[in-house]
Amino acid sequence: MKRTAAAMCALALGVVACGDGNPFTDGGTTTPGGGTNTSNVPAEILNDLERISFNATTNTLTVTGLTQDGVPLVNNYRHIPATFAAGYETFTGQNDPLGRHATAFVASREGVQAGVVLTGGQFNKFFGGSFFERTGTYTAPTAPESRFDVTYYGNYAGGINGVGPVTDLFPTVGLDPSIGRPTQTAYVRGLMFVNVDLNDLSVEGEIYNRTGVFEGGFADLPDLVLVDGALTGDGTFSGNIEFDARDTNPGTPADPVGDDIGDFAGVIGGPGGNAMAGGTVLSEFTDELENELEYGVFVLDLCVAGNPDPICVNAQQP
Repeated sequence: MKRTAAAMCALALGVVACGDGNPFTDGGTTTPGGGTNTSNVPAEILNDLERISFNATTNTLTVTGLTQDGVPLVNNYRHIPATFAAGYETFTGQNDPLGRHATAFVASREGVQAGVVLTGGQFNKFFGGSFFERTGTYTAPTAPESRFDVTYYGNYAGGINGVGPVTDLFPTVGLDPSIGRPTQTAYVRGLMFVNVDLNDLSVEGEIYNRTGVFEGGFADLPDLVLVDGALTGDGTFSGNIEFDARDTNPGTPADPVGDDIGDFAGVIGGPGGNAMAGGTVLSEFTDELENELEYGVFVLDLCVAGNPDPICVNAQQP
């Protein structure tokens, strides 16, 4: 699918040097949600996080385990009324003008929630990861009559290890200009749909219309496809991420088809399996950047009859 044109604003200049190319030095662990919540986030997607907890009623977010986002270990973030990524609430955390700034995108549906958090670069490193969980037990979705597949659709958001626009950094006073100041992370927004075959329990889909938001402006980013996904009996799934073979964005590396550039994982939840939440991790996805890494999040709705979006209209066709 084609994206609208946007300028590539010398993006390589917006990426903080990352040494060996992987600024995320501290791996995460798979953490159970506790109580009736279940979380099975792969370590490579969870990364530096322990967990997030989002209360949609009070619009509050608590982040646990992220390196250098402040004290204590469990940190309450500030809600930002402006919409950075459609479909997601934006939260930020920064305890003082010299401390790291973190940006989080979160969303929830009845039965599932997910979020991604990424700090800005400071002292050559970024920290972040994605988290998702389901409340309650798994109920498989019901396919349209005489069908064995269903489609989920919605918005995608993520953080990129580059410098983003300044929106709410604490101001500094009288600092030596050579001192490394905190930055806000670059981020990405897009659309996503996922097809689930309920017969062979396979999962595939696409993340498209991806737009990166950097300090210098906006940039088209390559479309991606989800491949080799497998759904388990408890409603969790995982698979690989590749470039879309049809993508003609000049930033897409040459001969990328079939290259594994990342992973996705998630969970189906809600009454009748009507929602899906998950996370992504990917790297080296455009020639316009160096050592780029992206952690993403998706919270999608099941396409049902009557949804006017073309994705869902076509998903219901016999």
